[in-house]
Amino acid sequence: MAWGILAPRRRMGSPTRSFQVWARTMARHYAREIPDYARLHADLLERDVARVSYEYLLAVWKEEDEGLEALAVAVGERRQRQGVSLLGLLRAYRLWAKDALEALKAEAPGLLLEAAPRVAEVLDRVSEASARGYQLALRDAWPPRPVTGVGVALRDAGALVYAPRHLPLGPEGMAFAQAPGGALLFLQAPFKEVERGLRELARSQAALLWVGEGPREEVQKDLEEALLLGPLLRLPPGLYPVRFLWPLSLALESRRGQERLLRLVRPLEGQPDLLKTLEAYLGARLSLKAAARRLGLHPNTVLYRLHRAEELTGLSLERVEDLCLLQIALQLREALTAGPPG
Repeated sequence: MAWGILAPRRRMGSPTRSFQVWARTMARHYAREIPDYARLHADLLERDVARVSYEYLLAVWKEEDEGLEALAVAVGERRQRQGVSLLGLLRAYRLWAKDALEALKAEAPGLLLEAAPRVAEVLDRVSEASARGYQLALRDAWPPRPVTGVGVALRDAGALVYAPRHLPLGPEGMAFAQAPGGALLFLQAPFKEVERGLRELARSQAALLWVGEGPREEVQKDLEEALLLGPLLRLPPGLYPVRFLWPLSLALESRRGQERLLRLVRPLEGQPDLLKTLEAYLGARLSLKAAARRLGLHPNTVLYRLHRAEELTGLSLERVEDLCLLQIALQLREALTAGPPG
């Protein structure tokens, strides 16, 4: 197994790159040896499983325990939802420890005596914590009150690894689930209490997160729909409410509704600058200066283009109803021209 060269700790500096390579190799090893991991989507292996292995390696290196148990509890919950057995999860942990020690023995034997006890300690702690998380997922007996739900696409699934660090909740206040096209996280707290942490999570991981609040079953349905429709819009990373997609969902259900909405923006076909300017203006929450910065244009140029779009479409950007129609029409156009997500 090729791990790269690990210098003695005092000369190594930051091990980030080496550990990332190690962690990806470990994840592939789990998939070869453990059937439950072999069934996981490749994105989950790359974005979730490998990142967890990386964080455990960092815990060995830094000799710090802050957040380690919360991370491991959340891993146990996620693996249960992903269909990994508890025996499979614990076997993966043993492989993690074995691979780490073998790499040290081959590449940096001088570190083996120093690191081996710490590897064993981390193995014990994460195994116990993940087993607790696994049992929490099996019980999943939350009281029937509104929850905050978060949905992430498979490509951003690794963001959930770091959710416990950003959210003011213990393991009992979080629950994970798998969904077509991504993963879900349910929080036993109002959105206003976790909004800041979720925004920090989206920013730090450059992830696109969908969020909804309400009865758990309804929120789950909204999030699953968001994970299917969201990729059609090619949105930048950030935190988006699921209601952002409701008008698009309604439009997609009706052929006549689609035709009516597309008719509104048809005069702008062949005018890519006007379309881009409208999208930037709406995306900047109707801020002329912010739209100009996004486009790298003078505000007067943006204003001219907006007036030109009004002339061609007959819509007024000063009327709320026209703004709503235009937003939905542009979303629909983007969704239909993008085609199914790859």
